[in-house]
Amino acid sequence: MSIESDGLAQLSSSPLLGAALAVVAVAQQLIGHIDCDVSWFSTFAEKVLDGRVAYVEVSDPNPPAAFLSLMPAVLLARALHLPTEALVAALVFLAAVGSIGFSFLLLRHGAARDRREWMQLLNAAIFLLLVAPEIVFAEREHIALLALLPLLAALAEERASAPRLARIVAGICGGLAVAMKPHFILAIALPALALALRERSVRALLRAELGAAALASVVVTGATLIAFPAYVGEALPLALEVYGPARDDLAHFLAHSLALAYLALLAGFLVAARGAALGRASVVALAASLGFFAAFLLQGKGWMNHAYPAMVLLLFAWIFLVLRDRAAPVAGLRAALTKFLFAPALLAAPAYFGIVEQLTDREEHEGLLAAVAAVAPPHPRIATIASQLDFGHPLTRRLAGEWVGRQNALFVTAAVGRLLETAGPERRQRLEARRSADLAALAEDIRVGRPDIIVAEDRATREWVLKRPEMAGALDGYRLAKQAADIEIWRRAE
Repeated sequence: MSIESDGLAQLSSSPLLGAALAVVAVAQQLIGHIDCDVSWFSTFAEKVLDGRVAYVEVSDPNPPAAFLSLMPAVLLARALHLPTEALVAALVFLAAVGSIGFSFLLLRHGAARDRREWMQLLNAAIFLLLVAPEIVFAEREHIALLALLPLLAALAEERASAPRLARIVAGICGGLAVAMKPHFILAIALPALALALRERSVRALLRAELGAAALASVVVTGATLIAFPAYVGEALPLALEVYGPARDDLAHFLAHSLALAYLALLAGFLVAARGAALGRASVVALAASLGFFAAFLLQGKGWMNHAYPAMVLLLFAWIFLVLRDRAAPVAGLRAALTKFLFAPALLAAPAYFGIVEQLTDREEHEGLLAAVAAVAPPHPRIATIASQLDFGHPLTRRLAGEWVGRQNALFVTAAVGRLLETAGPERRQRLEARRSADLAALAEDIRVGRPDIIVAEDRATREWVLKRPEMAGALDGYRLAKQAADIEIWRRAE
């Protein structure tokens, strides 16, 4: 099936388009700034390099691979005396080039494609993997998808004729993705099971790349947990008891996430693919997309970075379907769905992931950066009284400041507040202990770290927090210096 005019087909397969997309990808990262998660994990990596004990003196509920994935950029930034943010972006661009190139090397052993199809695939990959990420660029999900792509390409081979070593390396890359978040194993397991069902043979599960992925995920995850034992003793129990269960309300989740958009695109694909002999690449991309979507639902936060891999792989499944149909054009419902659902969804991909915010360099909280800069000393030491990390990150890094605090925010306190609504007596006691420890840690960090600036989410949050006995006197010696909308900026008295 082809819904393109010859001119559009030539444009979509033009090397000039690929070059232009690459320039756009670089330009928009130069215009905007890294998001709060990437900023925080860069800070985490820096503090570990400076000698802080991971998951004790600086902590987070995510596995060690979350900050280790940014450690090379931090090391290079220090060696070259360059901003960490610039090195993060540069290394992710290099990783993307390597991932796309390696994936294409593996795919060439699969179904036969002419030069035009290869160029269309390449341009689509540049667009979806480098342009579309926008503010989720360099997020764990973005990096994990880049790591996983060669494994999916190996699985998409019709004859598994790529060199065995190349398939093993692809599997190892996939195992690294799983080490970042255990949920991502679903993006490997579902394609593997789909191929076993397609071939009606369990031998499909014995491919070298799948064995390598399983071994690598176990080895890498085990090694990081051995290297950072406090994660198992401190952060993991917290993640299992508080962070993981604190999922978004279902109605809010559906209304404010990409879940419904994904389901609409998935339904359209399934209808369009009815009666079609799906190519192996479409099957693999679709199954991996469903695996990532299942991980998105399991995490239950609704954040756009969590939805990114699922949406991108579903678009790739559509692309493989469209390319396969070129040999035997079809009309009717499939053509209409491709033209009026898939094509707009593909072109709108950057809008899903914050194109407006990226191109306008929009702040996480409008006016906060300028307000803090107006009252803070140079290179300020900053802490927050806030439920979300985006009040302190990337604010601290953008002011060339220093983060004071072991956690990125009072996320435990906020999560406990939601979980207490349905908790029984015994669980309430455990949750209250978690909240008390979270607040006590913040109070100690403020007393010991003596931040120059404390950013309070709003007056109500500050007043509630300061009424807790754990926080008694935490703001003694500070004065309200400025406000940005509801956000309060407190400065330590000279």
